[in-house]
Amino acid sequence: MKKNCFLLIFASMLFGFHASAQFAKGTLMLGTTIGSTGYSSASSDYGYDLGTLKNTGTNTFTFSVGPQVGVFLSPHVVLGATPAFSINTSHVNSTTINTNNTTSGSTTNTTTLTVTLGPFMRYYLNPGPGNNWFYFQVNGAAGTGSGTSSGTSYTTTTNSNSDGKVGNIFTWNAGASLGLTHFFYRRIGMDVALGYSYSHVHNYDTNNSYATNKTSGNTVVTPNNYSLNTATNGVTLAVGFHWFLRG
Repeated sequence: MKKNCFLLIFASMLFGFHASAQFAKGTLMLGTTIGSTGYSSASSDYGYDLGTLKNTGTNTFTFSVGPQVGVFLSPHVVLGATPAFSINTSHVNSTTINTNNTTSGSTTNTTTLTVTLGPFMRYYLNPGPGNNWFYFQVNGAAGTGSGTSSGTSYTTTTNSNSDGKVGNIFTWNAGASLGLTHFFYRRIGMDVALGYSYSHVHNYDTNNSYATNKTSGNTVVTPNNYSLNTATNGVTLAVGFHWFLRG
């Protein structure tokens, strides 16, 4: 019994030594985030004094991937940078019930591709059970990109569709997460993290709308260019691998 206890204590000390050694000041953390996904949903109801009712729903999905490079400033603190490639899709659905009980509505779909670069700071807590280390991380980034948009709408007299391009994108984001690094080899760890992210996107859309009269069948083309600012709050889930190399 005493021998087993001794072996257990020795093994714990040995892992603790390795973990402390690989987290020494100057250690490089190199890796990649395989996928960081986020989803958010929002719904708004408008009740106008004149009696018009309007409902708007927005669903947004994001996916990003990119390498991470960091250096340990101390055995617990990592400072680094993350360039990332992101895909963002949003679906906006709007329905309006007018005072004369007629209904109109619209649907807009937007997809953008962006490239961002920003810093991150990670703080490793004390080791947990097994070869696991918990950490807390904050990060931010800024970037640019382009995309496309399309949509449909209807009124009592017309059916419309639209298409356009999304340009002049400037995006920035900030977030925080709580994660776990599992070491399945001394210097190779897998990260799993759950967090919160806020992002803001400004872009300029060039858009054409094609409205077809239900009675005559005539189609009218109307330019519909606009600037758009979008703020999004959401939950993120990230998975990645890192190599810890002594400097």
